[in-house]
Amino acid sequence: MPILKGKSLSGESYIGKAKIWQTPKHEISFQNISQSQVSGELLRLKNAINKLETDYRYLLQNPDFSQLDKDIINTHLMIVTDIEITQILETTVKNELLKAETAVDSTFKRVIKNFEKLDSNYFAQRADDYKDVSNKLLNMLTGESDDSFSFHEDDILFLHDITPSLVSAFAKAGVNAYCIEHGSYTSHSSILARAYNITAFVLDEEVIEKIKDDDVAIIDSESEVLIINPTSEQLTVYKIKLNKQKEKEALSNATVLLPSETKTGKHIILKANIDFSGEIQQLVEKHLEGIGLFRTEFIYLNRNTIPDEEEQTRVYSELLQRMNNLPVTIRTFDLGGDKLSFYQQHKPEENPYLGSRGIRFSLLENAMFKTQIRAILRASVFGQVSIMFPMIISTEDFIAGKSIISECMKELDKECIVYNKSIPVGAMIETPSSALCSEHLAKVCAFFSLGTNDLVQYTLAVDRNNDKVSSYYIQHHPSVLMLIKKTLESARKTGIPVSVCGEMASEPKYVPLLIGMGINELSINPSKTAQVKAVIRNCDDSLCELLSNFDFNTDVSSIETLINTTLKPYYTIYQ
Repeated sequence: MPILKGKSLSGESYIGKAKIWQTPKHEISFQNISQSQVSGELLRLKNAINKLETDYRYLLQNPDFSQLDKDIINTHLMIVTDIEITQILETTVKNELLKAETAVDSTFKRVIKNFEKLDSNYFAQRADDYKDVSNKLLNMLTGESDDSFSFHEDDILFLHDITPSLVSAFAKAGVNAYCIEHGSYTSHSSILARAYNITAFVLDEEVIEKIKDDDVAIIDSESEVLIINPTSEQLTVYKIKLNKQKEKEALSNATVLLPSETKTGKHIILKANIDFSGEIQQLVEKHLEGIGLFRTEFIYLNRNTIPDEEEQTRVYSELLQRMNNLPVTIRTFDLGGDKLSFYQQHKPEENPYLGSRGIRFSLLENAMFKTQIRAILRASVFGQVSIMFPMIISTEDFIAGKSIISECMKELDKECIVYNKSIPVGAMIETPSSALCSEHLAKVCAFFSLGTNDLVQYTLAVDRNNDKVSSYYIQHHPSVLMLIKKTLESARKTGIPVSVCGEMASEPKYVPLLIGMGINELSINPSKTAQVKAVIRNCDDSLCELLSNFDFNTDVSSIETLINTTLKPYYTIYQ
């Protein structure tokens, strides 16, 4: 009964039987062709590319596909229609005298390897999309298929890796859980799994070979462990736990249609953090009140060319129109750090998290930044939009960013292009310096949004993606809470609103703490709406009274006692 440490990518805990999924592999031989065969292979290649492009465009018209499915299909469509890749494929066939499928296999493997070599979680995960397109092209060229499979309802599928297409196929076939050896929380595959409510788990070590079909398996998403062939006692405990989990889900799901307000009638604004416009459907279904954080860097990271002004204008315009005048906060490109493009012409930085990222990167890449700002301004006529700058440390960079907005506004005025002239501009508070300087920042910002993920990382000097120091990543550390309190006090003095858009806002146990500290707007992962709203409706005014005199300048254990004992009755519904 080994217990294997892993990471939860999606969904709740799950009990089932293991089924080893053998992803079909194309056996591509590097057999050379003669010069006389080149034209025939180029025609086969062209036909396969055209056929896949046609298939993708057909799928985009399918009313049964969600908008999220379509967004990812669009990403794959951009890959298959990428002129640069097509030219490389054709050159490979001509110069190396290779069959079409061999050229596809070798070319995409090189691209995928380049992605996977990058010291970047955000960009290395794009390899999944290229694998997906490569598999589709190879299927067409070889006549093989990987779409058919069989399983039992309670099976947990175990496979080495997964592509977005396979997640969609699993969802449509009724798969409830899978385990993979390689995966990222922000990959397209994981986003789809969360949208389809599939439990997805990634293992830290290569253990799939050790697991056999029909082994009983428990995915514990909360503790992030996988238990193989548990004892009868363990199985009983987890069955009880899962039954309670279902009861809590039913209870909290019943609150989705109810107002997001405390027992004493205080309204807490609930918005969503999203990466893709396809996630808007979840936002609508969950009755959220807008988008508190739209991460625009994914427009840039999912492709091989820099999106121009027209394309970005279309993306933002469609987003605002679909939101039907609900408020949308667009964060400017948070590039740099762990989000670097493989075609970016900059030398790797020794410490990218402390280097050119966020607003710093945008101010250095003036042309790219202006393109984005102009696009947002042009789209602003279609809805209620705000602009937010990431990685602000003081008023200087914020004012520099606003001056670019003013410059773009003057250009649009000269071009007689209509836009919202009073668009609100705010700052993410995600560094200790911005929190400590928040009194000055509040005088020039229209709003603050607390990005607690980075705020914790920078305050505690701990890499949140490094498992070796994960025990030091303490979101409720006194220093972090004192910085949040300082930010709130600064905002109150000037009367600007403050929201929380980091992971703390989506974790039920922190919701009473944040409300008690004075937060009245949370921007959350849409999948957490039911849980968060259920906790909000279990809170009352006593929280503010309780925390108004609490001394946050204390030790971690005192804060843990506060959360795990004093505040526990407020979030008991999700314990």
